[in-house]
Amino acid sequence: MRSLLVLIMFFLAGFVTTSFAQEVPTPVKVTLVSNIDTVKPGDSFKLGALMDIDPGWHIYWKYPGETGLPTKLKFTVPDGYQVAEVMWPVPSVYNKDNGGKDFGYDNSVLLWTDIEVPSNAQLDKSAKIETQISWISCKEICIPGKEKLVYDVTVSEQTKLTRKALFSKWHNYLPESIGDRENPFNFSVVTTELGDDITKVVLEVENKTHNEEIEYYPNPEDSLIIQNLKYIKSKEGEVTEISFDVQTQDGVLLSETVLDGLIVYSDSQKKRSAVEIKIDFNDT
Repeated sequence: MRSLLVLIMFFLAGFVTTSFAQEVPTPVKVTLVSNIDTVKPGDSFKLGALMDIDPGWHIYWKYPGETGLPTKLKFTVPDGYQVAEVMWPVPSVYNKDNGGKDFGYDNSVLLWTDIEVPSNAQLDKSAKIETQISWISCKEICIPGKEKLVYDVTVSEQTKLTRKALFSKWHNYLPESIGDRENPFNFSVVTTELGDDITKVVLEVENKTHNEEIEYYPNPEDSLIIQNLKYIKSKEGEVTEISFDVQTQDGVLLSETVLDGLIVYSDSQKKRSAVEIKIDFNDT
């Protein structure tokens, strides 16, 4: 079903592009940003794509949900440079007319990584880092986009930082690992086999700190399909029951998989936060 919807989106995008080329909107503007002016050998720096999105449009998270395609970043670095994982701020959820849920970003988002400079990097010489970004932006129609941008790293005797406020802002939107702080929830998992490689999962989340609007954003591997994601909150508001169906593909056994995801919540001031959780189906 999801593949069909993606094909439909590409068909619409291709039809609009072919027939009305001059009228195709460009709702996403991408700027390559770093937190340094110069960097010394052996230090690391941040490099990312700042994506400004026109009102009413959205792009997708690393797991897009039941439709769409994930936003992707690929960094090509010189020999000796090391690239860490991409940092993904907590996304928003978009409820579909058919009851499905998509996950992504509107207005703006910064996606970045940390890049380590080798200790033997030559001083007073620049190094080029190529960044390839691809995405799907959706409103009434969906339009694919891509950019190839190049950043010149200036290696010097000192690391000079810049854009501290920008990176600090987006760092505050990152989900936290349970190991980074006390877990604000107790949760339990119950699974029921429905047949045809489909299993119903019920995740009960007990609220220990009176947070509001608790949701679950899955981030499955390619071998898993997540559908029918629903939330039921108890009258007292202390327990949220999260249920969904998970289907395995390509002969993969559910007991051999781990499902990553986020428990997303907001406090009384409506500030959104998230903690990362892993559901190990070998333990359920």
